[in-house]
Amino acid sequence: MTALSVLLDKPIRDPQGEEVARLRDLVVRSLAADNGSAEQTEQTEHAEHAEHADDADHTDVYPPVTGLVARLNARHGARDLFIPWDQVRRMGTDGADLAVPAINVERFQRRGDELVLRESLFDRQVVDVEGRRVVRINDLDMSENSGQWYLAGVDISTAALLRRAGGTWLEQKLAALLGREPENRVALIDWADVVAIADNDPTEGGAVRLRVRRDKLEMLHPTDLARVVEQLTPQQGAELLSGFDDARAADTLEELEDEQQAQVLRAMDPERAADLLEEMEPDEATDALQSFSPQEAAELLRRMRREDADEVKELLSYSEDSVGGIMTNEYVAVPDWATARGVIAALRARARDEDDPLPAALPEIYIVDEAPVAGERVAGAAPEADGAAPAHHSATEPVPLNAEGRLVGVLALRDLLLASPESPLTDIMRLEPPVARPGDTARDAARIVAEDDLLALPVVDDTGRMLGIVTVDDAIDVILPGAWKKRTTRSFR
Repeated sequence: MTALSVLLDKPIRDPQGEEVARLRDLVVRSLAADNGSAEQTEQTEHAEHAEHADDADHTDVYPPVTGLVARLNARHGARDLFIPWDQVRRMGTDGADLAVPAINVERFQRRGDELVLRESLFDRQVVDVEGRRVVRINDLDMSENSGQWYLAGVDISTAALLRRAGGTWLEQKLAALLGREPENRVALIDWADVVAIADNDPTEGGAVRLRVRRDKLEMLHPTDLARVVEQLTPQQGAELLSGFDDARAADTLEELEDEQQAQVLRAMDPERAADLLEEMEPDEATDALQSFSPQEAAELLRRMRREDADEVKELLSYSEDSVGGIMTNEYVAVPDWATARGVIAALRARARDEDDPLPAALPEIYIVDEAPVAGERVAGAAPEADGAAPAHHSATEPVPLNAEGRLVGVLALRDLLLASPESPLTDIMRLEPPVARPGDTARDAARIVAEDDLLALPVVDDTGRMLGIVTVDDAIDVILPGAWKKRTTRSFR
């Protein structure tokens, strides 16, 4: 492969070998991004005259050169001209030889589906998918196959900067001082592993549009994707996440620090930001909204679904450093009259409901007594006589997974799966689990989680009514320093 900087500024010669211009830049066919689709942009007038390789897969990934930008030094000043690739006989490190005796003197203007390499990509930031990092392009690597040149890779090395500044001589001088071979270029990234970051700077002609292998980006774990977003500006992070569905983008946001979550959400369209807040766990959405002004938070809550907004509003009412401030109200609670078979059937049915999915965090099942607290009446119900028998529930009655009432026990998923299908939950649940109150300090809850080796700590009010849970990852967030937050393994998901 050949560095672009080695090809640039070399002579362009006519068929008689006379220099007619200098190679200012290379133009490639822009492979426009479309959220991972393979749809190509419409060919422009320049590209129609270009010679393309027969290997469609190769050109889908590695943009082919469609022409040269030639710098012509005329008496009235320099001007840049476009030379289509079909007028170029050969190109190498010594310059380019033309197949035609004359060149078009019309001034070069970039078209919408073209990428001018030096102008558009030098010093730009891109995502190295394999390295899970954001890198800056110091040079580009070009590959030649049967006379056709392609953009093949990105060079992020310091040597590439020296090469651009002083040519290969300076690169070789540094290599000699460091005791390395100058051709040992290890900081190369295959173009197939590069994802563009949108740059909406109007002075640079708008965003750099590239087709990207979105399938590779989709393979990154949300934690790795979050590490990439952390290295970007909020606007760039929002642009990068715009290519993902709401669930994937929300999972990535949840891995960011609270303040950065808010910054990226602010950079988005408000409707999109509200959609992602709906997808986020209520406690994570609450943390993000706490970094907004009250007016901004109220506007986003207004755009959210009523049910999701109400859950977040409830959590926002608690202090940030209290148990209520770190708990989530996304959990599964079932009535104490249910059986193992009924709960498993309800879980399976809920898992198939796209509009009301199971909570992402499902550490345990919480069993509650649906009877009203002493002195409390169920709306619309007549008072019961003392000693009245409890309501009878049929074995075939659907088991609600969002039951409300006093916490009476906890059931591990393992115990639920291993129990006899007809076993009442009261026979297999764990009694008197440790609990916290919403007004307790977050650090006290984290201590209980650590000491009792819990996956989650139930939170109840003064009457024992279930309010929420503090998951182990939120407890660790309280204990660990900020740099380690959001990086814990959520093994129960």
